[in-house]
Amino acid sequence: MREQGRRGGVIRSLLGVARLAEDDGAGAGEGGSKKEDGGGAERKAVVRVVAADMPPALQRRAFRCARDELAGMPHFPRRLEPKRLALALKKEFDTAYGAAWHCIVGTSFGSYVTHAKGGFLYFSVDKVYILLFRTAVEPPPH
Repeated sequence: MREQGRRGGVIRSLLGVARLAEDDGAGAGEGGSKKEDGGGAERKAVVRVVAADMPPALQRRAFRCARDELAGMPHFPRRLEPKRLALALKKEFDTAYGAAWHCIVGTSFGSYVTHAKGGFLYFSVDKVYILLFRTAVEPPPH
């Protein structure tokens, strides 16, 4: 049991969500950006990993990019722009880690994909689900 508790702490630490209750409003950690709810009170966006085959540094970059892009979207009325978020993540990862990244964003979707080793992340930020994956690019035959 102790190992499982430690692993959960590592995952929460990786996501930065362990500080949710402790944060006094001084700043947003890796776990989420601050958002205002309907009553004007601020809260942190909750990031949850559903499945991953990706190094932690790349995961943190994806979380940060997604949170930043979501924070820039209209709040009143709250309107998700899935294409905008998918494009931002794809461009970020194509630029930083090479071509062939793909991104699917939405509140409800199904998928079945093949990905390159170390290039798969399925996570959510609040109720928005994000699938980010890389495919292997083979040079064209001569």
